Amino acid sequence: MADDQDLPVLDSRVLRSLADEANPGVAQAFIDDYLQLLPVRAATILRGLASEDQTDAIEGLVSLRVTSAMAGALRLEGYCRKLEHALKLGHRPDPAAVKAVLFANIRLLVREARRQGYLPSQRPDAPES
Repeated sequence: MADDQDLPVLDSRVLRSLADEANPGVAQAFIDDYLQLLPVRAATILRGLASEDQTDAIEGLVSLRVTSAMAGALRLEGYCRKLEHALKLGHRPDPAAVKAVLFANIRLLVREARRQGYLPSQRPDAPES
């Protein structure tokens, strides 16, 4: 399996495919919702880990993993897949270490989404302030 660092932070081909299959508005709405819900999904995972509720942690990971794949956030998807697998094997990762990696991935993802023009302030059709 490839190291998470070898995976793209945000593979724009995935969103372009969604835009082609549905329409650009659907793809933009999806990435908007995905980015807004990242902290909520991460918090669900962290709460599950902190309370040692494996079911909640895994449910949060599955949600983040699947939506990350749909958004093209392949590095975050890969991390979630590895963490989910570890939990299912009975490993108990340190919540602080998981938080650090999750939020580092989220920061990279937001930065890359901005660079690719998926955030409102960077979209060509966004009104100037």
